[in-house]
Amino acid sequence: MNHRELAEVIRKDHGLSWAESSRILETVIETIREQLKQGHLVRLRNFGTFQARKSHGKIRAKFNASKNFFGYNIKQSD
Repeated sequence: MNHRELAEVIRKDHGLSWAESSRILETVIETIREQLKQGHLVRLRNFGTFQARKSHGKIRAKFNASKNFFGYNIKQSD
């Protein structure tokens, strides 16, 4: 699923225009990005945790899915 498809789900579920749903999604993504840049963890309950880590001199985002995300325990891989 990509940005456009996610925005479409938001649009349909909440009766919004395409522009409104796209702005909402972009705000969520940008907020997560800014928090990671500032060195904060972003935890979304029953979804997962985003964390910024340095790798080979670059800052990269890492995502760990919640064990409850799929309704059962999932194995984490690095």
